[in-house]
Amino acid sequence: MRQLVISDESACVGCNKCVRVCPMEGASLTYTNNGQIKVKVNENRCIACGACIRACKHQARDYTDDTERFLRDLKSGTPISIFAAPAMRVGGLDGGRVFAWLRKLGVKKIYDVSLGADICIWAYIRFIQREKPKSLITQPCPAIVNYILLYERDLIKYLSPVQSPMLCTAVYMKKYRGVNGAIAALSPCIAKSHEFEDTRYINYNVTLKKLYEYITSHNIQLPEEPADFDHEEAALGRLFSMPGGLKENIEFYLGKQLRIDQAEGQEIVYDALKLFARQREGDLPALFDVLNCPDGCNIGTGCFHGSNRFEVGAVMDKNRRTLLTGPDRAQCDALHQKFDEMFRLDDFLRRYTPKSAVESVVTDEQIEKAFVALSKLTDEKKTFDCGACGSESCYDMARRIARGFDVPSNCVQNEKDVIELDHERIVNLSNVNLDNIDKILDDISSISGLSNEIVASIGSVTEAIGQFGKMSKEITSISQQINILSLNASIEAARAGAHGKAFAVVAQEVKALANKSQQTVSQTGKISGAAADSIAAINAKITNISAAIDQAHTEISDIYNATQNTLKDFSA
Repeated sequence: MRQLVISDESACVGCNKCVRVCPMEGASLTYTNNGQIKVKVNENRCIACGACIRACKHQARDYTDDTERFLRDLKSGTPISIFAAPAMRVGGLDGGRVFAWLRKLGVKKIYDVSLGADICIWAYIRFIQREKPKSLITQPCPAIVNYILLYERDLIKYLSPVQSPMLCTAVYMKKYRGVNGAIAALSPCIAKSHEFEDTRYINYNVTLKKLYEYITSHNIQLPEEPADFDHEEAALGRLFSMPGGLKENIEFYLGKQLRIDQAEGQEIVYDALKLFARQREGDLPALFDVLNCPDGCNIGTGCFHGSNRFEVGAVMDKNRRTLLTGPDRAQCDALHQKFDEMFRLDDFLRRYTPKSAVESVVTDEQIEKAFVALSKLTDEKKTFDCGACGSESCYDMARRIARGFDVPSNCVQNEKDVIELDHERIVNLSNVNLDNIDKILDDISSISGLSNEIVASIGSVTEAIGQFGKMSKEITSISQQINILSLNASIEAARAGAHGKAFAVVAQEVKALANKSQQTVSQTGKISGAAADSIAAINAKITNISAAIDQAHTEISDIYNATQNTLKDFSA
């Protein structure tokens, strides 16, 4: 089948609403992209029921139809006739002005599906009278037909062969009114595209929603003068599109002689069909009237919802009162007599071909492996059944995983367990980090103490050098005094003549010693001065290091305290 429902990965937030409302397991396929949960349409399992489109609040789901192709072909000169669903009367679109616009674009003929509904009801009654089936499932809804052909093939034998009102309209146009060229349906339903492809009478499914969007986005100015249908007014078929419309039509002609059950809406109808397949034939109704949409075709999956259910109901009730109590009652009776004369019943019947939907067999072992992947090892966890993943139960989730329709990371409880495990690891790591920080603080305190001791020791050395400088000055002074005494001794020795020669030698040696002492002290002073400068530079650097260590100690202490407070909050 052609994929009709489409998904926009960039808009999908992985909320799982589409999974939750989808009546078909695996039609919404969950996966991960860059760690984010995403859900896309599995075209091989989608029946185009539209439930996910209605449920999505993030514009991540939409559908395709034939609106643009229809208008393009029409403008290029392709001969096309159309028919319009009754939903056009009640959905907020001004049908007559839309018809006038389409006629200007080249539409040849315009028919009302309500007339096809009258033919459909006639065909149902005549088929029941001729074949006397024990039970029939009605088939105007193509999503229902898709479901049966894909998933409940045992129900095909119950599926009514009578064509839908739209197909009855198309057959009438082609075979009985000589309408040539292509046919387009102004339709309220996404899934009608599949029905048209299967039966090959109708070439375009132009949904009312997409048609309205086209008119709006292209600023189309509709003609003021409306156009109408190219045939006589329909009868009770105008009620067919509402929930219970088929039942009301049948009972109008046959009374209460047939048991007719009905079900509407995705929430119940597919479960009801599964139940139907398991019942004894004696418990089944003569007709099971089923509709995918809870409000019938008037507010279908492809409708422009310009009116709510109460406004639509008011219009339909007005039609009902007019048809059932007014002068048109005789027209309804005469219409079937006319159809008997005009139509061949078999022209309005169809055959069904089962469609391919691969159903993999999932074993208990595979499901158990899925539970392991979900970290659901206890009965309590296996029956948590929160539904956040979109599945009804944890077992259904495990089954989806086993079939490749879901991923373990989509499970809230599993992710919660992973988060708790990560939480425990973070707490443990934080505690280890706190211990390490505590040790670092102790080491920094020790380094700070050693730094202070070094500064103190350097201070002592500086003081000793200072004392040495003072002693050097005193030695220099003594040397100068010795030089004077030596000079005086040399003078006295000279006066003494020969007797003072020995004393003069001594005086000369004393002077030499004094000069050498003064030179040594001078050199030592230079060295001690350089040492003092170096020690001063070292002292400044150590002071800076000490200040940096104190600053680091303060900052690490702040980190330590903040980590402790955060850990208390994290562990609470």
